[in-house]
Amino acid sequence: MSGLVTILLVEDDRSLANQLKWFLKKEHTVAIASSPEEAERSLRDNQFEVMLLDLGLPPHPENPTEGLRLLRKVVKEYPLLKVIVLTAHGERQIAREALSSGAYDFLVKPADENLLSTLIKRAFFRKELETGFWEDRKHELPVPMVVASDTMKEALQTVREVAKLPVSCIILGETGTGKELIAQNLYRFSSRKDKPLVVVECSSIPATLGEAELFGSEKGSFTGSTARREGRIKQAEGGTLFLDEVGELSLELQSKLLRFLETREYTPIGGKTAKADVRIIAATNRDLSEEVERGRFRLDLYHRLCQVEITIPPLRERREEIIPLANYFLAKLSHEFRISPPPLIAEAENALLDYPFPGNVRELRNMISRAMILSKGRPIGLRELGLQEETEEKTLINIRVGYSLPQARISLEKQWIEEALKRNKGKIAAAASDLGIPRPTLYDLMKKYGYQGSEDGGRGPGEGDREKKRGR
Repeated sequence: MSGLVTILLVEDDRSLANQLKWFLKKEHTVAIASSPEEAERSLRDNQFEVMLLDLGLPPHPENPTEGLRLLRKVVKEYPLLKVIVLTAHGERQIAREALSSGAYDFLVKPADENLLSTLIKRAFFRKELETGFWEDRKHELPVPMVVASDTMKEALQTVREVAKLPVSCIILGETGTGKELIAQNLYRFSSRKDKPLVVVECSSIPATLGEAELFGSEKGSFTGSTARREGRIKQAEGGTLFLDEVGELSLELQSKLLRFLETREYTPIGGKTAKADVRIIAATNRDLSEEVERGRFRLDLYHRLCQVEITIPPLRERREEIIPLANYFLAKLSHEFRISPPPLIAEAENALLDYPFPGNVRELRNMISRAMILSKGRPIGLRELGLQEETEEKTLINIRVGYSLPQARISLEKQWIEEALKRNKGKIAAAASDLGIPRPTLYDLMKKYGYQGSEDGGRGPGEGDREKKRGR
C-alpha cells in the first residue's frame, strides 16, 4: 500500500463511505469495510495504521452494540492501531464509552474535514511513537525502560558497551530522569549480576554516620555504637555499589572513598584494614565540575568516578517519550489498581507534550497516578492531569481592584523569580538564564524581595562573586 497513512474506514452507509474516501485519498490510502466481518478480514489481510469506525453497524445499525464489540476486539488484537470513532449528534455518552473501551478519539458526524485530517495525522504520530517504543523493547532490557529518543538510545548503547568493563561509571541527570534505572541496567548487563547490588542514598546519610555507613564500625568504636556494623562496601563484596547523589558526600567522606577506589582497601571505624572487590557506580543531579571549582567536590575523586560518564537528558528534551511513558504508567498503574486503563484524550496528550516537567519522569508518573484516581475510569483530560489553561489567571491573580500598576509589577516579578528559583532548585545562574536577565540583576531582585538561592551556599547575593574575584 502507498500513501501517508493507511486507513480502514468501517462504515455501512456506502455513499457516506465513498464521500469520505474521496476526501481522504488525496493524502492517504483508504480501504472500506461495511460490516464487522469485512473489517476483521481486512485487518487480517492488511496492515492499517488508523481505523475510522462508525459504531452503527449491521445487523443492528440503529444502536452501537456491534460497533463497540468490534472496537473492543480490535483494541485487544491490534493494540497499536488507532481507532477514531464516528458518532451521530446526541451520542456523546456513547462516545465516552468508546473512549473508555480504548478508542483514540471521536468525531461527531458529519465530520469536519479539516478536523478529521488533523486527527488522523495526530493518531498516526502517536502510533509511530508507540511502534518505536515496542521495537526498542524487542532488545529487552534487564530492567524495563521506555526508550524512544535518540539520546536515550545512545545512553543505553553506552551502558551495553561499558557494563562488562572494570571501570567506575557516573550517571549525570536531573532528579527524576531515571538515573537509578540506568544504574540497574549497568549492573544487570555486567559480569557481576549474580553478586549483590547495594544502593546508598548519599543525600540521606547523616554526616556523623557516613563513615560507619560506608565502611562499617566495631562495637563501642564511638558514642552510641552498641553493636558491630557491617558497612555497605562489605555488603557489596564481589558486586556493585551504587552511590546515588554522590555529590552530597562530605569532603572527609570523599577523601576516604577516593582511597578505597585507589587501593581497594577500607578501614571500619575501630577495626582493621580490609580489601574488597567492588565496582562503583555513582549518580548525581549536580554539575560536579562546578562543585569542584567551588571546592565542594574533590577533583581527584571526580576523575576517578568519571572513567565513563553517562548523561540522561531531562524529559523536556526527549518529548517523543512523554506519551509512550504516560501509556506505560497507565498500563502499569492499572494493573496495580486493578482497573481498566482509562485513555488520554487528545487534548490531554497535547497538554502533556507542552508541559515542561521540572520533575521529569517521576513527576509524569505521579501526574498519571493522580489522574487515574480522579478520572474514576473515565477518559483522562486536563482537569484530571492538573493542566487546565490557568496561566493567565495565575499571572494576574494579584492584580485586582485597588492595585496600582507598580504593585502589579512587583507581584508579577516576585512570582516569576520564585518560580524560576524553584524550577532550578535555587541555582541562581540557571534561574537568571531562565528569566533572561544577568545574574547580578537577579541578585539585586532577590535581595529586594528577600529570596535566597543555593548557588552561593546561603551567602548573600554578590558575596560569591566578590570572593571569586579576591581568589583570582
